[in-house]
Amino acid sequence: MNGIERFRDEIERVFEEASRELAELPAELRELGRALLLRSHPLRNGGGTNAISFLLPYWLQEEAGAPTELCHHLAVGNLYAMLHFFILDDAMDGGTGRFPSGKRKSMALGQMLHVYFRRRYGRYFPLDSPLWTYERDYMEQWASAMNREGSSPADPRDFRQLAGKAAPVKLCAAGLLIGAGQEERIADMETAVDLALAVLQLSDDWTDWREDLDEPNRNAFLTLVREVLAGAAEGPLDERLVKRAIYRRRCLGRLADIAAGYGDRLRRIEGVPIHLAEFQLAVEQGLREEARKIDETVDELASGGGLTQILSNSINK
Repeated sequence: MNGIERFRDEIERVFEEASRELAELPAELRELGRALLLRSHPLRNGGGTNAISFLLPYWLQEEAGAPTELCHHLAVGNLYAMLHFFILDDAMDGGTGRFPSGKRKSMALGQMLHVYFRRRYGRYFPLDSPLWTYERDYMEQWASAMNREGSSPADPRDFRQLAGKAAPVKLCAAGLLIGAGQEERIADMETAVDLALAVLQLSDDWTDWREDLDEPNRNAFLTLVREVLAGAAEGPLDERLVKRAIYRRRCLGRLADIAAGYGDRLRRIEGVPIHLAEFQLAVEQGLREEARKIDETVDELASGGGLTQILSNSINK
């Protein structure tokens, strides 16, 4: 994304400082911490959608009239928090792919990352600051979303639900507005960030749908697949049924429409930072472009009688 390059210097500074600080970890956690940090670097390992976690303070800087140093410290703190929640999410899923050193060591690292996060925020927000009430609220949103995940189908039209797992990202927005004496604006900014996070979650769910077939309730795109197939998918979803929804029912285009609706709502909120709106739009346009390519492929194959063949061949890809 263009936003990654635009903030290249800030990203480099944030990751360099975090790398130096992680050198202070206990020896047995140091290598794991720095490896996790490196894998998350958008300028080293591609991607960048998770960059909202540590770029959001910079995106809000002008609106909040915040000093650069404050934004920098909150960005480093958010990076630690992001890695902390990566570890928690992986542990809840029972996975070990991201953490080959084992769950015990990963959880110990996660706790240290939380300490580092609190230390960064604590430089500017004492224990009696209203910020920590917002932190509790965002943690409750996160906990509720994690507890609910998989128990009922993820709703692609419920942006609050979609954004719940990333709710702690909003803490820097609350902090910057509190520091600027603009606490009355926090509710609107929360909504704006939630709408952007919801679009990001829709994109992630599209990317991960194959991995989530065993637990389709966790994936909002697969919920949409169920809707468009209606009575045609009575049993468990499999790859062939999902491909039918993608190629014959143009399900990805419907997902992009929902993302566009969230973007329209975001841009109607007064005082939305331009970089946040650009981030949402970039993710939305990524979905739209993929849907367009699929539609072009379908139209070409349909005109030549090859649609059935692509549906068959795609299963083996």
